[in-house]
Amino acid sequence: MRSMKKRNISLIILCLIILAMLLSCSSPKDADWTILIYMAADNGLNTAALNDIEEMMTAEFSDDINVIVQIDESQYSESPAAKRYRIHPDSKNLISNLGEIDSGDYNSLTDFANWGFNKYPSDKKALFIWSHGNGWYPLNRDLPPSFCPDEESNSFISISDKDFQNALKNIDNRLDILLLDACNMQTLEVINEIYKYTDFFIAAEDAINTAGFPYHLILSDWENYANVQNLAHEIAFDFHYYYWLEDIYPISCSVVKTSAFPELLMDIAEFSNRWAAEAANDIFQQSREACLEFNDSWPYSLAADVDVKEFFSWILEYNPSDSLAEFCDRIITDIDSCFIFQKTDDYPTGYTTDNVGTGIIWFPDAETFYYFEDRLNEYYQLDFSATGWQIFVGNSFTN
Repeated sequence: MRSMKKRNISLIILCLIILAMLLSCSSPKDADWTILIYMAADNGLNTAALNDIEEMMTAEFSDDINVIVQIDESQYSESPAAKRYRIHPDSKNLISNLGEIDSGDYNSLTDFANWGFNKYPSDKKALFIWSHGNGWYPLNRDLPPSFCPDEESNSFISISDKDFQNALKNIDNRLDILLLDACNMQTLEVINEIYKYTDFFIAAEDAINTAGFPYHLILSDWENYANVQNLAHEIAFDFHYYYWLEDIYPISCSVVKTSAFPELLMDIAEFSNRWAAEAANDIFQQSREACLEFNDSWPYSLAADVDVKEFFSWILEYNPSDSLAEFCDRIITDIDSCFIFQKTDDYPTGYTTDNVGTGIIWFPDAETFYYFEDRLNEYYQLDFSATGWQIFVGNSFTN
């Protein structure tokens, strides 16, 4: 009897040992965050990309944050190839050398995202895209700058051809944060292409200095914010704080809460439909001409984008009808609900200061009428064209 008890106790101990071994060999718990950084640098930004990787290594963050970089270096660099690194404070570990890839092919972006999020599982997910940018259209249809241009492959990720939307649509996981470290990418047209695939979207409506986002500040602050919305807000704040310290101006950066975007989209569509026939009226013409212009990308240095909040704010300054004023107030309320962080530094002082820094919208004027005609077919390929905004803009030329 006593022998039987001893055997039972031994068996229990053996089972506990085996269980402990199995638990010790099981997969570790998911990290809190995986941050993937896609650096399309096979262009003139190669050195700036390498500098930013060095900057990431100066940040302080724990192992609960996976920071994974894929950089496609220029064909003229010392080591022209695409590489994947895991970034740690003070070091980077080479994961793999991919050889030559086409970083202007949206499939390369999707492949990296799916590989990274599967290999480095986490509770929350962020994707940074680092490269040239030019809003929804390529500069002069030449390279660069377009979005993620690859000079060696003579390609880029098109917005109007649905490349960017397809890249995000084919990622297996929804993003908590999407950040574009590229010029002029905070546009309503771009947001409309991708808002369904991320909770928060961070970008700039204006050009970004080649120093890019301040990764040493962003990564060091990351674990201070359990709330994703507060974290997204802090990332944009860090952007402004860094450039203020470096005395580099002018700058803008904003954060979109994508769940609030459909309301703005719906009201822009209603505005376009309701006032398209009156688009040539003085109140709209004067408001457009009063706006700051962005995305100076035409060969004759004529910009074709304006800040959407500034445009509707100017309308209110020109004694609109009660119905128009009420509608503009509604759209501005939508903008403030959608853009949870907006800030600019060193833009012209006065009325525009508080009304610039959200997102830009395509609005060629009389000087760029040929620009409107040249790009209209591409615009109709954008999801945003469903609002009829291009009809309102086109009718404004009939004056």
